[in-house]
Amino acid sequence: MKRVILFCLFLFSIYTVVTAQDPAPVMATDTIASAQTGNASDAAIIAYNEGDFNRAIEILEARKTEQKEKGLESAQLYYNLGNAYFRVNDLAHARLNYERALLLAPGDRDIRHNLDYLSTKIEDKILVADTFFLGIWLRAVQNLFGSNTWAVMSVAAFLLFIASLVAFFFSRLIVMKKAAFYAGMASLVIVVFTNVFSFSQKNRIESRDTAVITAGSASVVSSPDINSKELFVLHAGTRVYITKEDRNWFEIEIDNGSVGWIQREKLEVI
Repeated sequence: MKRVILFCLFLFSIYTVVTAQDPAPVMATDTIASAQTGNASDAAIIAYNEGDFNRAIEILEARKTEQKEKGLESAQLYYNLGNAYFRVNDLAHARLNYERALLLAPGDRDIRHNLDYLSTKIEDKILVADTFFLGIWLRAVQNLFGSNTWAVMSVAAFLLFIASLVAFFFSRLIVMKKAAFYAGMASLVIVVFTNVFSFSQKNRIESRDTAVITAGSASVVSSPDINSKELFVLHAGTRVYITKEDRNWFEIEIDNGSVGWIQREKLEVI
């Protein structure tokens, strides 16, 4: 029981550090990455720095298309696009690209901070439905790293588990056996959690079940029919969760738990 309590306190401490570092949202970075990253050309950087943001967007969008044709995606490229769209006050596409960047690099503080700042500019202020505190802590820990990093940590923890088993079975010293036993148990717990985190992060990238409203305003109705009852209206930049699909309609859910149907053309999948 003591170990469970200590583990919960450990998760709480991590969550506290992650959430308390920056109490107020601010624009973390208002530049685009250098060409050394391979994600933005010199022309895009020059255009951005000279204030020609539309030209920078054009170049970066072309770069994004090239990468997608090769089956590649870049968090830094999406981040750069988000900054450029923000500068022309296109909040919907700015959020869309920030969200895509965050999906690929969930531990990046600049992306998360810029996204938090942008959220204060969006018209819809939707309260998040109550969630269990332990789930919030676990998601905070999970979002510290991406899928690949968690996978590497899982492999390292598994190797430590194997080494602990060897030490436990072949060591003649009682102290060594005890140390190996506790190290093995700890590493096994880490293996389980890192595998779960890695799978969850990968599933988020593959499922793409979130979207951003790109239309100025969009009616959410009770059924996939243009003549059905209007439930509420969403505005550009609001994030929604896709739960079902029917022809040219998506059933969506927002952070407060409200559900309805919206036309596909009114949003873009993250």
